[in-house]
Amino acid sequence: MVEVLVILQIYREPLRPASEQAYDAIEAEMARVAAQLGCPNPYLGAESLGDPKEVWWFNGYETTEKQQEVYAAYAKNTRLMAALQELSVRKQGLTFAPIEVFASYRPELSASPAWALGEGRLLIVTMTTNPSHVDGTVFEAPDGTRFIFRSAQTREQADALLEDADPDTRILAVRPSWSFPALEWVTADPDFWT
Repeated sequence: MVEVLVILQIYREPLRPASEQAYDAIEAEMARVAAQLGCPNPYLGAESLGDPKEVWWFNGYETTEKQQEVYAAYAKNTRLMAALQELSVRKQGLTFAPIEVFASYRPELSASPAWALGEGRLLIVTMTTNPSHVDGTVFEAPDGTRFIFRSAQTREQADALLEDADPDTRILAVRPSWSFPALEWVTADPDFWT
């Protein structure tokens, strides 16, 4: 049984042209720092395969209480926060204004098989306000925007899922070097995560 998180934090960073190489180096260093200094929560980094080039970050929480516990753990880890702040300053100028949203899992709108954070090497994400049913796992933002997730292991599988997809659907490639994976993600696909 796949455990779907109740709250999904989605943080999107549109990249400025010609910034990919510098951005990649900083994010890889951030992930190393997170692992070395005790990051309190797994997170997933992924990049869009098409244009415009965007990086998407995902954090998941089982409850609002767990979300607050994670925030408190970050605040207490002053070494980690100082290092992450220093690296964030280096990213200035590489991205346009970020977009952050917290979305709630909507099981009654979701279709099987359920997607869980950390599952799949590629993510197929549809952003829509259309209330019609779309296959996938649905998270809904307070403004009514729905983020519908499906995963794939290969580009061919992802492309097949795009055939009848909404125009607001994009493919994201998970970037292990930018992520701080949960143990179960690594166990499920060790070749990818190591």
